[in-house]
Amino acid sequence: MKPNFLKWRSLIMLTIMVGVLSLTGLANSITVTPPRLAFTAESGGYFKDQIEVYGASDKEIRVKTYFMDWDFDQEGTVQFYAEPGRVKRSATAWLQIEPSEFVLPAGSKKMVTISGQVPAGTAPGDYWSMFFVEFLPYSALQMSGMRMSGRVGGSITVTVPGPVTVKGRIGDFAIQSTVTNGRPAISAAVLFVNEGDSVLEPTGRIEIKDLKNKKVGLVTIPPSKVLPQSSRQIRIQEELQLKPGNYVAIAVMDYGGSKLAGYQKVFTVQ
Repeated sequence: MKPNFLKWRSLIMLTIMVGVLSLTGLANSITVTPPRLAFTAESGGYFKDQIEVYGASDKEIRVKTYFMDWDFDQEGTVQFYAEPGRVKRSATAWLQIEPSEFVLPAGSKKMVTISGQVPAGTAPGDYWSMFFVEFLPYSALQMSGMRMSGRVGGSITVTVPGPVTVKGRIGDFAIQSTVTNGRPAISAAVLFVNEGDSVLEPTGRIEIKDLKNKKVGLVTIPPSKVLPQSSRQIRIQEELQLKPGNYVAIAVMDYGGSKLAGYQKVFTVQ
């Protein structure tokens, strides 16, 4: 049985985040590397690293750098916020970037330093931000089928060590029989709720049994990043032929906690 998952939504960061999701920039031979930075710092502690910004081979470019807050909506699409205070676990206010503006000669590169300090008294867990390198004047550029507007972004994650709560649950589960590419299939949506302090990447399966408790199908739930104190709707579609009748579907997810998360649903195949 070959899985045929629904097309995942494109994320500007892609695998940005501790993986959350991160975008490697490439625009007219301009690159930024690494595409994500991950720091570990105690409460009150300092951290620092660098990114490399490579210029175009044929022209001089003016560049500015800055940070923005971000999170996911429930469907997993990245949302950016220009104004502060929208993201509870933002690390943006802790960060500095130098230089903030510079000229990049043709064919050259520039080392840009990102540093910061965790405020004293910060609770253990994961915090995040996004850095941007913007090329001026601001112009529309085409990149890997995605229309970018003259800037490249990457993720920043700051982990404050200490005892954290790893807690998650399946908040809702829906499943139905459908047709994909003219073939019988199963369509499902699993709402995973992260009630802890760290970024989770739950993965799992949907076991399908008949009313005699015989397993007749197994569907994989793909891994998905879920931010602390938030939820994520994970959608799955997979070819699976079932006879008409009633079935029990059991969604089981492993998120790294002491127990697996589960949810049971009865559905009908016409």
